[in-house]
Amino acid sequence: MEKDERYYRGYLSHRYVSRRGLFRAFLNASHPPEPLPDSAQLRAPRPPGALPAPQFYQQCNRCQQCVKACPMGVLTVNEDGYPQLAIEYASCDGCQTCIAHCPSGALLPQAHFDTGLRPTIGATCISQQRHCRSCIDTCPSQALSLSERGLPDVDNARCYGCGECLIQCEIQAISLTPFA
Repeated sequence: MEKDERYYRGYLSHRYVSRRGLFRAFLNASHPPEPLPDSAQLRAPRPPGALPAPQFYQQCNRCQQCVKACPMGVLTVNEDGYPQLAIEYASCDGCQTCIAHCPSGALLPQAHFDTGLRPTIGATCISQQRHCRSCIDTCPSQALSLSERGLPDVDNARCYGCGECLIQCEIQAISLTPFA
């Protein structure tokens, strides 16, 4: 997806974009996204409520209604025209507006909101040196806690993959990966 004026205007029109997320968007705008191979596309983060990957890609008609309806702007269109969850500049709040606007049935209502992503804390985390705790303090589900080593630990049972920890991490030591 090419990040042009329409892209940034969309991000600025949402309910909440963090200053850090906006700054990160401007810094990363010049880097074109890597194309996804077919096997990587199956592992790419799908919108909340998406059917399993093979059924999702068969059922989705690429109408982009879910992308247009997302108030947080965390749904983007991949190079094949399918919606993709892109928690880079704002977190997903689980409003399920994307599900309500899906005419094809590729997105189904969820009894328990979950994006299917979980945070992975990288070795560059500065929590041990500076006692940062920004990811722990901002986690809405309180799924992060400080381990004995001084690094954040993730409770996968409590986490629903909103991405708030990723947004709040100053040094980008957190990445979101699909949870099996």
